[in-house]
Amino acid sequence: MIETAPSVVVGAAAAGGVLVAVSGYWVLSRRRGRSHESTAESSSDGDADSGSSRLPFFERADGSGARTIDPEILLPIDGDDEHTLRLATVACGLKHRYGDEPLTLLSTGGERDRSSITDRIAERGIAAHTAVRTESVEAGDVTAGIVRAAPEPNTDLVMTEWDLEADGATYGETADEVVARTPLPIYLFRLARQPSELDRLRLVIPRHVDHHEGFYEAVYNLKQLSARLELPVTVYVFEPNVDHYRTLFDLVEIDVRAEFRSVGSWDELESTLETRADPADLLVTLAVREDEIGWDPELRTVADRFEGLPPRSLALCFLRADEPAYEDQFLRTN
Repeated sequence: MIETAPSVVVGAAAAGGVLVAVSGYWVLSRRRGRSHESTAESSSDGDADSGSSRLPFFERADGSGARTIDPEILLPIDGDDEHTLRLATVACGLKHRYGDEPLTLLSTGGERDRSSITDRIAERGIAAHTAVRTESVEAGDVTAGIVRAAPEPNTDLVMTEWDLEADGATYGETADEVVARTPLPIYLFRLARQPSELDRLRLVIPRHVDHHEGFYEAVYNLKQLSARLELPVTVYVFEPNVDHYRTLFDLVEIDVRAEFRSVGSWDELESTLETRADPADLLVTLAVREDEIGWDPELRTVADRFEGLPPRSLALCFLRADEPAYEDQFLRTN
């Protein structure tokens, strides 16, 4: 159901007079007793692309003591087009099935637009287990709105559209500025089809990114997405020792079916994806900001490299910066 509450003024941006107002639209639902956790199977041989490898969800009783790590996600929206709804679906997929933190939609439109998007989310059943609220940004300054709204209240990550065709911008004008102005994880997505129609998650881990303080959080979130969408995972690493990455992958909570492949270069990766990937795959690359551990100048070119490959759905996930202790919560406790 959708509940309406009084609007609360969050604040105005110092430079541009940008006003962020919390609108009281919430999409609420009853949590059901299902677990997305499953048994891991890893292989470094072959590319088991069959959809038959999808993992089931198992029933579990509420109060079982399972840990809940539920990110609060900020999703900037512009209208209520189909891609916005796909982004909202993936954002909900990143969240824990039993979590209580909301998905916040940062809208550049008026109340009619906010009402329209929440109505369509409710009609589609996108947020069946997630509270959704909207905030509005006046003056159309979405970048300032994101940067200002992100710490309020304790946003864990920002998810936005990846504009692969932006002139003069590496990742899109808004994305470039947000990446530069906040240390939060920034997940950029371009979804060519419904998330329910995706067949496999292909994850690219550039060299040395595993030494970055945000690595385990990103792995956790992507395993969560894999489990929620029931997608098998293929992980590509730029090291011959894939067992090292398999070990790191398995240190993170949530078990998913994953295989690991070694590639010697970005050119080899591109060639491998050309022959092995499918249009229904989601290709995700972990990224870091310039001058951080794991930075590779090739990250500036991934949009151009990947745009013509079979996977039509792409994502670039910038890791959290400057919070080493934050990682501990994503590692197994037993």
